[in-house]
Formats: sequence, C-alpha cells, structure tokens
Amino acid sequence: MRYYPIDEEAARTAWNMNHMGMFSGDEQEYMQEVDQAYEIAEEVAERCPDQKGAMLEMADKFAKRLAGWYNKKYRIDSMCPSVLIAGPANFPVSKKEKQSRAADRHWEDYRKIMGVKERIRKLGEPSKVIKAADDDAAKKLREKIAQLTEKQKSMKTANAQARKEGKHAPYAACTLSNNSQRIRATKAKLASLEATKEMGTSERCIEFMGEQVAVIENTELMRLQLLFDGKPSDNIRETLKKNGFRWSPKQGAWQRQLTANARFALRLMLKTAAKASTPEQPPFN
Repeated sequence: MRYYPIDEEAARTAWNMNHMGMFSGDEQEYMQEVDQAYEIAEEVAERCPDQKGAMLEMADKFAKRLAGWYNKKYRIDSMCPSVLIAGPANFPVSKKEKQSRAADRHWEDYRKIMGVKERIRKLGEPSKVIKAADDDAAKKLREKIAQLTEKQKSMKTANAQARKEGKHAPYAACTLSNNSQRIRATKAKLASLEATKEMGTSERCIEFMGEQVAVIENTELMRLQLLFDGKPSDNIRETLKKNGFRWSPKQGAWQRQLTANARFALRLMLKTAAKASTPEQPPFN
C-alpha cells in the first residue's frame, strides 16, 4: 500500500481563505479512501488471484489520482477567498464565478476517481465472498480450503502424469502458485476469524467528542459497533462516516466490519478528536 503526498501547506492556505476556526485537513479522509480501495482490491484478488497484480495497480493509481485531486482542489480553493473572509467591499465577483466553475469541473473529476473503486469491485463475484458475519463462515472457509487443496493435488498429479508420458504439463507453474496463494490466504482468514470468535463479545464505555459512547466488539455479528445515548451531532456523524462507520437501524448502532483495520480506524479517530479538543498553548515570550 502506498499513500501519495497531500500538500498540507496548500491545504492550510486554502482553509484560511475559506473558513474560520481551527484548520481541519483531509489527510485522514484520503487515507481512509485509499485503504478501502486496497481492501476491495485484496478481496477481488482472493477470488481472482491471477488478477492480483492488476488490482493492486488500479488501487495504486486510485491513490495517486486522489492525492492529485486534493492538491488541485487546494489550488482552486485558493483562487479567491470567501466573502466571509474578504468582506463584501470590492469583492471580486467575476473571479469568484471563475473559481466556482473550476470547482464544479473538479468535482466531476472526483466522481470519476471514486468510480475506480466500483470498477475494481465489479471484477469479482460478490455472491462467492464468504462474509465473516455469516453464521457458517468458518465452515465455508474450511470447505473452501479443502476444495482448493484437492484442486492443488489434482493439478500436481495431472502434471506429474503428463511429464511421465513425455507430454506438456496441462497446468502452468503460475496456476499452481496462484492456487497455493489462495489456500494460504483462506487459512489466514479462517485463523483470524476463529481467534476473534474465541475472544468473545466485549464492551467498554468511552468519551468521544464530548459524548459518552459504548464501544462493542460484537464477535457474533463480526461488527465493531458504537452506541450513543441519542442521535449524535452532525459533526460526530460526519466523522463516523469518514472513518467507515455506517448507521444500522436494525442494530441501533454505528458500525463497520470487525477487523484490524476497523480497530485502527477507531483509535485514529479518537486520537484525532482528542487532539482537536486540546486548546493550543500560547507561544513563550
């Protein structure tokens, strides 16, 4: 996985020309989008291992294009300040209109870039994915391992028989290697699932952006869930969405799949929120 540089100085300049208050950068949101692209690529590669290189290349191009999009956005946002910052007197209306047209075109580019993730996803068959939340996920994974192992054995036997008869081996070395990789990946997924299930569901209470929230690692549903006393603020909901959490009316919780990435996203989200709530210390004289 590779992240491309986001120009923080340009981002800060653009922010100051259009906002009041503490600077809020886009790096975290960018990293979340890139992480998701790579996760999708890895999932597709598990189903189509011979396309793994192409999938990862697409994810890398997505990361590069998205970083470029943000950096260009900062240049556009810096073309003309907000009227709230510059004030209405002698405000350059024509320049602002030019900026707005550039911004509209730029957001069209954003939608095209986001479409890359969907193209990656469509290369696989979602119906064949074994979801960790499935009741029989472990059973399905064991069956998949058995099928792949039998396939590997069958291909090796066929190749050995062909060589014995002086014929060309029907299965290429890369085919055997790809199937072997799928076996290892499926075994790793099963081991991770069983380890998480063995830990059992846990719950703890924390404070997040001024509100009390219950954090539940639900191993039955394989979901990392956040339960608030009531409807969280707009700012909190926006932060949750940026970090991959989605509202589940059925569960009455904000949640995402229970994975190591989900735990990391939660820690990063809490760390960022705590840092934002800490007042800046005045410089020493």
